[in-house]
Amino acid sequence: MKFKHAFFAILFVLAIHGVLILTQGYYHLKQIDIPMHIMGGFAMGMLGLAIHHQISTRHHNKTSPWWYHFTFVVGFAMLIGVGWEFYEFIMDQTVHVWLQQPLSQPSLANTMKDLLDDWIGAMLAFWIFRKKI
Repeated sequence: MKFKHAFFAILFVLAIHGVLILTQGYYHLKQIDIPMHIMGGFAMGMLGLAIHHQISTRHHNKTSPWWYHFTFVVGFAMLIGVGWEFYEFIMDQTVHVWLQQPLSQPSLANTMKDLLDDWIGAMLAFWIFRKKI
């Protein structure tokens, strides 16, 4: 996996996110959150693959088991996903309160669903691009 492919995927997801924020698409299309988190997990999985490939070609041999690569890539994507959930929480507690907008995270169940969607996207990225490791 090359970094430029991962960065294009990230920019694509962020561009869609920006459009949805500007058009209030998240509030009009309630279920758009699911594919957005899956695509975000996929993009972060691609970035995790690129980072892991860079590290493993310099410091590791190629005989590591598949689960080692899987744990690194999916763990990296999930770390970013947890960070995104903190971002949503902070936005809900500040900007959304100030502007009297609906919450991004209405419940714990929503947060858990978002993390599950991130995990699904990261796993898809790993299984699709794992041959590039």
